[in-house]
Amino acid sequence: MGHVERFEGERAQIYERRISKMIPFYDGIMELVATELLAITPESGNILSVGCGTGGDFKSLLKIAPERFSITGIDPSPEMIEQAVRKYKEIHFECKTVDQLPLDPKFHSATLLLVLHFIEDDGGKLSLLKEIYDRLRPGGSLILFDLFKSMPEEDDTLHSYVRSYLLQFKGWEEEALTQYLKRFYELHRIPESRYLELFKEAGFSRVQRKFQAFHVGGWMATKKA
Repeated sequence: MGHVERFEGERAQIYERRISKMIPFYDGIMELVATELLAITPESGNILSVGCGTGGDFKSLLKIAPERFSITGIDPSPEMIEQAVRKYKEIHFECKTVDQLPLDPKFHSATLLLVLHFIEDDGGKLSLLKEIYDRLRPGGSLILFDLFKSMPEEDDTLHSYVRSYLLQFKGWEEEALTQYLKRFYELHRIPESRYLELFKEAGFSRVQRKFQAFHVGGWMATKKA
């Protein structure tokens, strides 16, 4: 896999406090992810969380099913993994990338949440999806949420919607929001059509869109049984 985004220093320390302010409907998304995992992962099944950060993505699932699954979380940032280990004893964490995982045992399901937009579409996105695919059992599914290009021709409309939402409902201050939106437009976002191409190229046989709000989208891709 190519470039890997690592969260370090202050960026790592404040990540879990800031993520819900940065992603529209973040708490609801995590509840949706938990609901999907409950539906697609068998009792005592194993789940792989790629780019798990501080582990907070599984807070909703652990609240309702703390012992139902075996969860492995991986992230390339030592500081993020250090926080995760302290906060979530129910999850097994490792500081590594997917390609560093053995091909067996394979996982019943996997998540890739708000990660892919950090990786350039120069082969890096496809490589990561293939690496996850190779570690899923036949019939296993990947749940992917990402910041994407939600409009065919992005213009000031999306910018104004996102700006208004974050100002009015997430408590951002003007200067900080301006800096965040500048960074947002520098991310390697792609349209839905490109996700569908990448899923197919990676080997997934079926893809369903599960969520869309503003610039946030969610899909589930399934490996042929």
